[in-house]
Amino acid sequence: MIVLAAAAALAVSLLPGTLTDVLAQTETDAAASQTDTVETPDPDQLVTVEVTRALSRVITQSRGVAGRVEPARTVDIAFQIPGQIFSLDVEPGDRIREGDVIAELDQADFNLAVDRAQASFDLANSEFERASSLAQRGVAADARLDTARAQFAQADVALREAKRRLSQTQITAPFDAIVARTFAEEYVNVTSAAPVARLQDVSEMRIMISLPEELAAVARSAPDAFDIVASFPAVPGYTAPLVQRSFATDADPTAQTYDLEFAITGDIDPRLLPGMTADVRIAVASDENHPQSVLVPVSAVDTTSRTDPSIWVYQESSGQVARRTVRLGLPVDDEIVVLQGLNGDELVVSGGWWRLRDNQSVTVSGL
Repeated sequence: MIVLAAAAALAVSLLPGTLTDVLAQTETDAAASQTDTVETPDPDQLVTVEVTRALSRVITQSRGVAGRVEPARTVDIAFQIPGQIFSLDVEPGDRIREGDVIAELDQADFNLAVDRAQASFDLANSEFERASSLAQRGVAADARLDTARAQFAQADVALREAKRRLSQTQITAPFDAIVARTFAEEYVNVTSAAPVARLQDVSEMRIMISLPEELAAVARSAPDAFDIVASFPAVPGYTAPLVQRSFATDADPTAQTYDLEFAITGDIDPRLLPGMTADVRIAVASDENHPQSVLVPVSAVDTTSRTDPSIWVYQESSGQVARRTVRLGLPVDDEIVVLQGLNGDELVVSGGWWRLRDNQSVTVSGL
């Protein structure tokens, strides 16, 4: 009995402390639960974002690109027959006129060939006339006349061929040009089609440039939308307006650029030579009827986790935002042109768009 009473007294003495610990733990868990409830954001809580109005205006945008000067055409001149060069009448850098002699072969053998062909032609002609006379008088058979006629025709072809080969011993300029370089020297034997000189047609000088795809697309669809001028580091004080001549639609696979060729209009400075570099300035043409462009701050463009750029548009009537996919143009200072997706005079989110979802209600600042 004494043992049972002692055990009961020990249990009673320990009971208040145990209850106190249990109650304390329960209050702690309740407080933690309340804290978690307070820290969880309310999905309907309004987010404050900065908005800016998209503006529509005519922009005078320009860009500089590097180019190189090229002649209207470059031709490598060669003899059509083999032989020994007797004279080379040009040097690199010479300006020549159409029809000027560039080089000649030794003509001795070709003159002899013409003389032989001429003798054969004269003989065949005499035989043909004699056979014709005899046939008219009925003395000779028609077969003899046919043979004489055929021999005369062959002799005529041989003579014309010999004269043609003689004319090919001389190379003349096919157009007004600059001699870029020569590939042979006098008294050297050359084969047919071996280049002798390189000619550059400078009657019209060209400028070759490469444009990125966003500019190339506009230049292709609206070539009159730009004013294009070129200046030249090697020719100070000379500026030339340009006009488009050709557009290569085969893009460079690495740089994704397109080659465009422009012609220099007006008088060409004689100091300008093929191969020189050009600084080409491309500016939007100043036209009162030029369409306006929609511009937004660069900070308004949302490019996170999407292939195509987008912009968050704020609807004043509902107080909500919606994501809209856009097509962008060129940057202008701290703004960027929106080619498609905005109509202008709309409110766009320019700060805080990374916290948004479609059709979310927001409060705005910046107005």
